Amino acid sequence: MSAQLERLLRELDRQKQKYHEKMLSVDGEWSLFLRSLQIYDFMLDLASLLIPGFHMSVLSLVLTFNISIPELQPINFDFKWRFPTIEEWLKGVGVVIEKLEGLQLNELMPGYAVDVEEFVKMNFRPELWQDILGTTIEKGYYGISRYGRAYYDPAVVREFVRNFVTAMFKKHPRFGERRAEILAMARTLGVSEEVVRETYDKMSMIMSAHTECCILDYCTLDVSNLCEPHETDPEAARIEFVDFDGNIVDVAITTLSDMQYGCILDISVLDDCYLFEREDVYADEAPHVDRFLEERMRLFRDRAMITAPAFSNYVTGAEATDYHLSERTTVWGELMALRYTVEHEVEALLAREAPALNTFDRRKYVTAVLQLLGHTGKRHRWGYKVYQLMEEPELRNWWLDYWSSQGLDRTILEKLYESVKTWLPRIVDVKREMGRRVRLRRLGIPID
Repeated sequence: MSAQLERLLRELDRQKQKYHEKMLSVDGEWSLFLRSLQIYDFMLDLASLLIPGFHMSVLSLVLTFNISIPELQPINFDFKWRFPTIEEWLKGVGVVIEKLEGLQLNELMPGYAVDVEEFVKMNFRPELWQDILGTTIEKGYYGISRYGRAYYDPAVVREFVRNFVTAMFKKHPRFGERRAEILAMARTLGVSEEVVRETYDKMSMIMSAHTECCILDYCTLDVSNLCEPHETDPEAARIEFVDFDGNIVDVAITTLSDMQYGCILDISVLDDCYLFEREDVYADEAPHVDRFLEERMRLFRDRAMITAPAFSNYVTGAEATDYHLSERTTVWGELMALRYTVEHEVEALLAREAPALNTFDRRKYVTAVLQLLGHTGKRHRWGYKVYQLMEEPELRNWWLDYWSSQGLDRTILEKLYESVKTWLPRIVDVKREMGRRVRLRRLGIPID
């Protein structure tokens, strides 16, 4: 055994022990529980800032892209949980979590809209129903719509729209990285840049309004500022936000629905918006504006304290006492070994193809390949499914465009991609299967 390999194995074993102590041991789980208690109030405060912004901004996609509520991310990022049975507990199951997707969301919050027509009739004033629904195009839903009576979006483009706000406003806090990924993906998938720009600006405006202008049913007490009147229209509020080009712009807004569905000068695309009167288009009782949001906040609050058992799940008493016996620790170590293998292969490729690169620049290319592995290998898929649905040429073009826009040499990137594409899919499959099989074994679910 070489000295370098021995050092790597010792370091990997040290990291496994540290991971086990922090996450999977008895003291580790207790520490996680205490931390959850300590940050409980902070989590609720953070949720009151993030959830309304995500919720109200994605509602704007309902009419623009004719997408039903249960399909939208992150509105459908919900799950139900239960305590384990005795048999499950003996296998190390601390909590059983089931993610709800699409129409399953109605199992958790029944009585809300499952299609666009129902959404309009439940939330908008009755006199607007005919005009709005008359402009929508029949969109198909697999297993529901009749063949030949509706059209279907390409799956990957639909995922791009569904995950737009999730991936771009949550994943990239830095404007430059966010914009670069949006553009790279839109160009790869053939999505109109004009539509992308409008969608981005609309969402940025709605999310800024949450704290910049206190609107009824859409503000946070002691955080949101009182609305300032707009210079050009004293009866309208002034909303300031950062647009798709990084400019700070302001608009005159009279209602929340104006921002979500109305035509706004220099932002909206013709035929993708509605000309409304000053009166709010929402009915007095609009469940998706108030009750739905309140219910989501309640569900978040009720689930906050299952963080500790969720992080320390699938660990028996014996496994909690010795990291050598812990299956999850073993799986984590194998995943880390895969990561080190990928990094070593990329470093070797760079040594041959670009030997003049310094350590800092080499690490950029390693990070780019690790991103390719991470985005296509995420098991939870929330915000990442679009990458997994891309055809290989689409994934390649998106990756090259994004990282070359971040300053990396496209020629080197192309050589890296051609080298790693032969073995990367296999590593992605292994990465997904490792964690999935642990869960299925502990819950007694047959492994296909």
